Amino acid sequence: MKQSFLLFFLSICLSANAQPFRFIVAADGTGDYTTIQAALDACPDNERSIVFVKSGTYYGQTYLGTKAVASAKLISLIGEDRDRVILTYDKALPMVTKFEDATTFQIYAKDFYAENITFANTAGVSAGQALALYSAGDRATFKNCYLRGFQDTYRSKKGTRAYLKDCKVEGTVDFIYAGGTVFFDDCELCCLQGGGYIAAPEDAYATVPKTSTVSQKFLRLGFIFRNCNITANSDVSAGSYSLGRPWGINAGAIYLNCRMGNHIKPAGWQAWDGRETSACFAEYNSMDTNGNPIDITNRAIWSFQLPRADVDSFLTPMKVYATSYTTVYDPVTLCVSPNVPTNVKAVDKQISWDAVTGVAGYLVYKNNKFLAAVSETTYTDNSSESGTYSVISVATSGVLSAVSTALTELHQISESQVNVAVLNGKVLFSEPVTYTVYSLNGTKVSASANSADCVSTLDIPKGIYLLQIKDETFKEKRMKINLP
Repeated sequence: MKQSFLLFFLSICLSANAQPFRFIVAADGTGDYTTIQAALDACPDNERSIVFVKSGTYYGQTYLGTKAVASAKLISLIGEDRDRVILTYDKALPMVTKFEDATTFQIYAKDFYAENITFANTAGVSAGQALALYSAGDRATFKNCYLRGFQDTYRSKKGTRAYLKDCKVEGTVDFIYAGGTVFFDDCELCCLQGGGYIAAPEDAYATVPKTSTVSQKFLRLGFIFRNCNITANSDVSAGSYSLGRPWGINAGAIYLNCRMGNHIKPAGWQAWDGRETSACFAEYNSMDTNGNPIDITNRAIWSFQLPRADVDSFLTPMKVYATSYTTVYDPVTLCVSPNVPTNVKAVDKQISWDAVTGVAGYLVYKNNKFLAAVSETTYTDNSSESGTYSVISVATSGVLSAVSTALTELHQISESQVNVAVLNGKVLFSEPVTYTVYSLNGTKVSASANSADCVSTLDIPKGIYLLQIKDETFKEKRMKINLP
């Protein structure tokens, strides 16, 4: 039972190489490829490939495998910034003949991972069925992703599992729909004007018989939403949205510890041609936006409230993903971020940090702008701009750490009252200090080991420099000086 899961992580470890990424994609031409499709096509089969996508808009359809032939590639797609890495398309039914042709990103491969990516379909609120994402491979994991669309934003395939962590999904009509066993953890579900239904689950593949539950209800494990915020744009009317409606006769949708605004109808759910009588629509501890229990007295009579015992026994991710499936899937562990780089230092042009065990490499930023992806724990910055450096660990699965920042030496200043003057080839101080002279790009030009009351500038080229001084009380001061 554990074989598939172990092979997944073994493939990650074996594929670790000198660089953290297999390829870098950049729309502006500064990477290995300008399109994500080209990078995916170039990745080998049966090896974990981490593909880094720099900020930009990437228009067109992208596929990992096809409906006819699944891919054997093991892909981690990592964006530089969720809101600035946008994969987008603008087709909808009936502009095209089938839903696959109206989908921005399609996954026909196992063990796919994505982080910091926006998947969007901008066909329009009235365009019809227009998918941003279709996950048709088992064990697809998404962290901090944004699924943007209107009708049918996200589709999953029956018999597959997916996990969304800290994601945002928006839409109008049935914007989370179809089959699959999909767990949404700590996500935002944003309802847009012009719709009325969040989820439209199909027949559930994974089930728990009612004889096993305290509630004596048949649990159909389709879409499970845990600790999610159900929000709406300001132009969405109160009481205009339902939590879900049954697309299939054995549909299932469950909300656990979710907060929801007043745009959710008091009935909670919507009937659909009698299919609701055999479906499973349930809630546990639903709250308003302030965390207070909501009034459930007017909920649809065919929906039900879950007891805590059933939630604990059957509705954790590990238990949900083990029900009716034979291979292990533990996305909660997969999504744990690696350790943050520590002891980040910036001296002259050299940035350094302590190694983080078990990572593939690091991302280096300056003033929130991407500089490099490296496997070493140092980086030399030859840019002329001064500023603040950030370093991020990249796990061998592609998962990113939090950001560790370091102010350059030029920023680490507390005020001193020493007066400074430039005269006759010297920088004069009103009292003894230790000093360092930097070029405007942060390069050290001159420095004193001991206290001095002046700096000779005869060997320093003319120009504008940054001067840092420290008086005998260890107070510091920084200023620009012009050396004529």
